Amino acid sequence: MKRLFNRRQRQILAWIAGGKCMECNQSLAESFHADHITAHANGGQTIIKNGQALCAGCNLKKGSK
Repeated sequence: MKRLFNRRQRQILAWIAGGKCMECNQSLAESFHADHITAHANGGQTIIKNGQALCAGCNLKKGSK
């Protein structure tokens, strides 16, 4: 099972988020983190429905919770 979101999936996640972090509403940098809502380590799939666009700070705070 693949772990990383591909380029097209990342574009869709950023579009869904309106170009803002889904946690803190900060504008996303080009290098935003495509995050698994249910962590990959916990069996979460790498699909749009299980993804969200987060800024690096929010994603790193979240970890694999």
